[in-house]
Amino acid sequence: MTMKIIASVAALAGALVCTAAESQPEGAGIKKLGAMLDVSRGRVYKVSYLKRCFERMSKMGYNSVMLYTEDTYRLEGVPKWGLTRGGYTIEDVKEIKSAADANGLELVPCIQTLGHLEKWLRWSDSADVRCNDSTILVGEPKTYELIDKMVAFWQEGAGGSRIHVGMDEAWGFADGEYAKRYGNRPKFDVFLEHLKKVCEICNRHGYKEILIWSDMFYGLYRDNKDLSAEEISKKIPAGVRLVFWDYYNLDTDHYRRTIDGHTELNGKPVLAGGALVWDRFIHFREYTLKALGAFLTAAKEKECPEMWITLWGDNGAYHIPETIDEAMFTCAELAAGRPVEPNDDNCARFKAITGMDFKTLSKISDIQSHPNFNLGTHDTTFFYDDPLYMLEIRNAIAKWDGDGLNRLLAWRDALSDAEAGFDGSGAPVSCAYSRATLTKLDYSLAMLDAWKKKDADKIKEAAAKLDKAVTAMREFCEIYRDNWNETSQPFGFDTIQKRNSSVLARMEEAKRRVDEYLAGKAATIPEFDEAVKPFGNTW
Repeated sequence: MTMKIIASVAALAGALVCTAAESQPEGAGIKKLGAMLDVSRGRVYKVSYLKRCFERMSKMGYNSVMLYTEDTYRLEGVPKWGLTRGGYTIEDVKEIKSAADANGLELVPCIQTLGHLEKWLRWSDSADVRCNDSTILVGEPKTYELIDKMVAFWQEGAGGSRIHVGMDEAWGFADGEYAKRYGNRPKFDVFLEHLKKVCEICNRHGYKEILIWSDMFYGLYRDNKDLSAEEISKKIPAGVRLVFWDYYNLDTDHYRRTIDGHTELNGKPVLAGGALVWDRFIHFREYTLKALGAFLTAAKEKECPEMWITLWGDNGAYHIPETIDEAMFTCAELAAGRPVEPNDDNCARFKAITGMDFKTLSKISDIQSHPNFNLGTHDTTFFYDDPLYMLEIRNAIAKWDGDGLNRLLAWRDALSDAEAGFDGSGAPVSCAYSRATLTKLDYSLAMLDAWKKKDADKIKEAAAKLDKAVTAMREFCEIYRDNWNETSQPFGFDTIQKRNSSVLARMEEAKRRVDEYLAGKAATIPEFDEAVKPFGNTW
């Protein structure tokens, strides 16, 4: 059974790779390939880690880098800006800039000048410039004083002629406090007025090219029936470049159409695809290959010269940094039109660049997304499943219409087979995470079966598996903590530590309850009694 599952996983990954790679014209790589590192969602990388990361990026084929910063840089004279969030000083940014230069990378600041500032706007100190919970107030003079400080900071620290000023997902910018002050005005007019003022500030500080995420601008354009593309293009301030981002669409025609729509407004857009490392521990390699492969195909057909690979950190940026290396390497190979399966050539190059085994990291990623990809879940589904209620395990078994148990057993066997390659992989955190997931899943399946049969010997065997799972979870929590402190500032770790520690606490509680039952101190375990009942329809 194990060999069949591994073969099916390999076939799935191989099919995705072939589809993506075959669509890339030979030698038709993106001319400017950048990576955007998110340092605003709880994890702020240390300068020492960024230096190492930049060196690896350069060897992988990247020539530019962005640091996505909302309030994670130090603005003098702005109360509570970045409070308890970490952040870079001017001296830090100068050191980061030097490291980027040394590795042939253009450092492009990436800030927010409209929305996504909720972490600062929650404080009363922001009242003068707050439109709503996440958006600053357009038209308010103090808003532009704040933006001037932002832009001045990055010009002093990083210099350069390009800056990304954000402006995405801020749909309430013309409502709330703005509407109270200025009435209900056409949103496109309000957006353009703000963009013009931001551009003037950027120009004054030496920035000639101003990048903005295009979802707001392009969305307002499509919703506006009164102006033609030609008329709207004339209203865009000089130097503005639209950044078309999309991380999930699998349809190449969608990318072709949207690139064309951007081009008629503002020339060839800058493109931003995604390496799906957010909201999970391990890179969702399978989906990245499909979505980014479709995007790159359209990008090369349309001769778009610049693509950014975004590595967002949604929900606490709890991804394992080792997976960032695998993700960036995979995306660079895909952009260059080279095979991305772990063959001898790219395994050797990845090892030389990172010291890690590309085959092991790829296998961990592929197995994490198979077969629970069909559940529409994250790689943490079973990792965070409660060890007494076991709701996610029961949901999976029920959802897969009678084949759920076999599929979970097969997935467990595939994880077990992958474990054979953990030693010497150079990726201890990813391997510890996989081992913790494997042992926890192994315990849950064994205990469900044993408790349903009320087989005393099997319950003892399941209890031994629980002991092993508790040990593996403790080890992961420790190694993950050490790795966070090595790569990142301490701010934000509290959120992830609470999550991981709660899982460990529940596993230790389950262990105590099972030990009490086996010692005759408890007649039953009510949660297990509940867990073996028919689950019925899933959501």
